[in-house]
Amino acid sequence: VARSWFSRWSKGRSAKYAEQVIRNFERWVFPKLGNIDIRQIKTADVVACLRTMEAHGIADTLRKTKNSLNMAFAFAVGSGMIEVNPVAQIGTGIFERGETKNMTALPPAELPRLIDFLEQRNEFANFSGRLKLHPVTRLTIYWLLLTMTRIQETALMEWSEINLNSKVWNIPAERKKERRPHDVPLSTAMFWVLDQARELNVNGRYVFESANFQSHINKESPRVAMQRAGLATTAHGLRSLARTYLREVLKVDNDVAEKLLAHSLGTKTQIAYNRAELIAERTVALERWGNDILKLIKNGN
Repeated sequence: VARSWFSRWSKGRSAKYAEQVIRNFERWVFPKLGNIDIRQIKTADVVACLRTMEAHGIADTLRKTKNSLNMAFAFAVGSGMIEVNPVAQIGTGIFERGETKNMTALPPAELPRLIDFLEQRNEFANFSGRLKLHPVTRLTIYWLLLTMTRIQETALMEWSEINLNSKVWNIPAERKKERRPHDVPLSTAMFWVLDQARELNVNGRYVFESANFQSHINKESPRVAMQRAGLATTAHGLRSLARTYLREVLKVDNDVAEKLLAHSLGTKTQIAYNRAELIAERTVALERWGNDILKLIKNGN
């Protein structure tokens, strides 16, 4: 029944997300519940199954798997196999809540230090071997910072996605967490990155190539490089840095900043009626943001 639900539900979902869902079923759910007649499974059986995950301290995976189980049993109810969804009977407080971890990100005051690392100057000028920054990794970090995009979107970026006529980067829906295409207006600073990336490019498909030029850059490379340098951030944390800078320094309107992150504005109904992409406003904001970065690169402060 779970696999029947999954075959329908997974259509239109990202392959990575769908794979995680079925993998969790195969590892944690099927060994406990897989061979039981679905009509005999009670709420206590589901709780006992999930307790195994709780004992391993994987609260977030437990929560996601519980949600998936809820959908699978709801499918069974809708299909007439059972009358009651046993997962729906699980109330709050049954499982321990996982510890909330804040995303690691630099404050705007640390932006000059990040640029110093990318330019390998000041405290990073006499780097040891482990702090030497690969030129493609350097450009990838700059692109993440300037575009406020996720590592999945940037690392797999292809030259064909760059529209030089409209000066826009067209990110396809399948690479977006929101499953919607997203256009990023290209700033002067972004063209500065693209010009350098083109000089380093060999294969001609991916903008940021792997060391052997056969694929795209490893998605972990930016994070590893920054953390080895003692910079308390992840690739995703660069989005937070940029978002904070736009709010606190550039005073960019909240709706514009949220659109730059590709976040939806309002409820689903509001989104359906409000299709404004705020392209003009986003173009201005990204140009100002990029110019501040270029200024730091040139002047060091």
